[in-house]
Amino acid sequence: MTCLFEPKDCRYELERDSSMDPSLTEMTEKAIEILRKNPKGFFLFVEDKGRIDHAHHGTQAKKALHEAVEFDRAIGRAAELTSELDTLTVVTADHSHVFAFGGYSARGNSVVGVSRSLAEDKKHFTTAVYGNGPGYQIVNGTRPDMNESISSMNDYKQQTPVPLDSETHGIEDVAIFAKGPMSHLFHGVQEQSYIPHVMAYAACIEPYENCELVPGNGGGIHPSLLLLLMGLLLTLCSA
Repeated sequence: MTCLFEPKDCRYELERDSSMDPSLTEMTEKAIEILRKNPKGFFLFVEDKGRIDHAHHGTQAKKALHEAVEFDRAIGRAAELTSELDTLTVVTADHSHVFAFGGYSARGNSVVGVSRSLAEDKKHFTTAVYGNGPGYQIVNGTRPDMNESISSMNDYKQQTPVPLDSETHGIEDVAIFAKGPMSHLFHGVQEQSYIPHVMAYAACIEPYENCELVPGNGGGIHPSLLLLLMGLLLTLCSA
């Protein structure tokens, strides 16, 4: 992903110069502040800068996890600046990675640390692992031992069993989270093409102009939601 503040990609969150480059949270906040001035509402697409994906392809778990934390902060800030009554918020991914956690690590063990037990080769291995990628380190049938001081370095590549120039995507379904008008339509297992249809229906735009939603600021509110709110008010008043 090309960044407005860098010659090419945005810097990883671990390497970002806060005096020069805004965080994803700051960019999200500014975008919402500008777009919500439109009385007709707005559509905002926020990507994680693409760096979660890049770090995973490089089997650099620490960088990927720090990017994910910043992405979570941006989602939280967006929630603070919008209302569930008139804003549909959808959070999902376009694919997974062959990334997992294992090793029966004890409570409190660093997520970028090593397992408490040894592998059959009597060496430590990291809690965060990849199924393939550039972290392949087997030489003459053996691999180097590991300790947390090495595995917690910013540029450390997790060891992988299959050598590839770039770690691959996974094939499992990814989660989709939603809140706001029509968020109940996100359920079960759906094709990815289903997502824009729900978003269009919630916004009452083509091809769902007759979506039977009560128009509001920046979107629609389903009558059942209004009834739910009214029922809640009556309950509070009679308490």
